[in-house]
Amino acid sequence: MKIAILLETNFSGGGSFTHSINTILNFKKFLKKENQIVVYTHIQQNFKILKDLNIPSVLFSFSFFDKVLIKLSIFKFFRNLTKVLNINISLEASLIKNHTDLIYFPVLSNTVFTLKKIKFISTFLDLEHFKHSLFPEITKSEFKKRENLYFYSLNKSLILTVSHKVIKEEMCNHYKIPYNKVVIIPYTPSNLFKKNKDTKLIKNKFNYIKNYFFYPAQIWGHKNHISILKAAKDVKKKGYDISFVFSGRDRGYKNQLEDYIKKHNIKNIYFTGFLESEEMDYFYRTCKGVIFTSLFGPDAIPPLESWSYKKPLIYNNRLQDDVSTGTAILVDIKNPKLISNAIIKIVNDKYNKNYILNGSKKLNYIKKDNKKKYIILSKKLNLLFANNFKLLK
Repeated sequence: MKIAILLETNFSGGGSFTHSINTILNFKKFLKKENQIVVYTHIQQNFKILKDLNIPSVLFSFSFFDKVLIKLSIFKFFRNLTKVLNINISLEASLIKNHTDLIYFPVLSNTVFTLKKIKFISTFLDLEHFKHSLFPEITKSEFKKRENLYFYSLNKSLILTVSHKVIKEEMCNHYKIPYNKVVIIPYTPSNLFKKNKDTKLIKNKFNYIKNYFFYPAQIWGHKNHISILKAAKDVKKKGYDISFVFSGRDRGYKNQLEDYIKKHNIKNIYFTGFLESEEMDYFYRTCKGVIFTSLFGPDAIPPLESWSYKKPLIYNNRLQDDVSTGTAILVDIKNPKLISNAIIKIVNDKYNKNYILNGSKKLNYIKKDNKKKYIILSKKLNLLFANNFKLLK
């Protein structure tokens, strides 16, 4: 079977890009034997990363006409019109010419509305857009766009993968998806973070940052950096000289954080912007600990990376995902005092070392489960192919 993986997420896209690359590597590892897998991307830097990873890939471009089709195909009337007139985007025409059997979307996009002939499978990330009233990045308009995309694509998708059972249950209930159509494949740490051969260059670049905690997250409102800033203020008040590193692109919320920093005269806060893979490795290796205060969920990749690097972890106490009691300091992440206390505990070397050991054990289990689930996905795909891609009942 010929499978085309469509990588539309930008290389600086944070967790969604990490998930996409991990999935591509796992497709190559677990599904390559019986399938021919090629990744298609329209982003030059993505193409370079794929080539460096020795992944068969094609760099394509969306024409102006393609972009118009994608934009208008969100409307049912326009989709029906293009179907009658047999109008396709150039990508699908190219895939048909190459005898592609199936498209996989690691992250769903409006491109899915334009597909006429080639079947597809996809990953559904979460239902956090339901918190649209809480954060400025998810407007009511954005909420409606996502609902339109998900109601259409999830039902059309032959197979769906999700990262957690909570997401599966919520998705199946809300979008009326058959349970046996969904495979739960847990997240794993990034495969891109590698130690640079010449660490001196990176060390010299960031040698002004010392004694720090690391929060690897883009600057969105829902990432809840503000709780860390309030905790930093409390830590300083108690006489500790601790720095905090916020990585990731500014998504429109950085100004508010900088205003708070200036107003309260908080020192030692560093916004690095987007970090290259080697730089991410450096910050994980040299940090005092990892803090992850995102209000979205239920799961995330950075906690797994914290376990992978054997670093102390401060995480939410919702107990929704694999970060359970005994694997991290679990706190109410809306309570800066509790975050501050956790930071001080780590600084004073009072972090329970069994948490790191337990986290490593949990991570090993997750990796084994990840492998099992890809084998299940492979079997489902083979069954679909044998039955001429008839929808699973």
